[in-house]
Amino acid sequence: MLMKLDFNQIVSVVVLGILSWGAVQLYQMNANMAVVSYKVDENYNMIKPMWQDFLVRSAKYDGYKSEFHEQPSFQASIKGD
Repeated sequence: MLMKLDFNQIVSVVVLGILSWGAVQLYQMNANMAVVSYKVDENYNMIKPMWQDFLVRSAKYDGYKSEFHEQPSFQASIKGD
């Protein structure tokens, strides 16, 4: 027996295929976001102690900005003759 294909059946199969493809793409995107989120958290945990150390060290200097951003004197900026 030969089955007759109806236009509604063809459209239904195409729509179901598109929805399935979209669901798979959404699942993969969610998995990728989980990996990125994990990497960002690990990066934050790695940088956090260094940042805290920097803040503690910079708080110890009374004239922090003037110490590191002093303008050189005219004599210091001239290369030897």
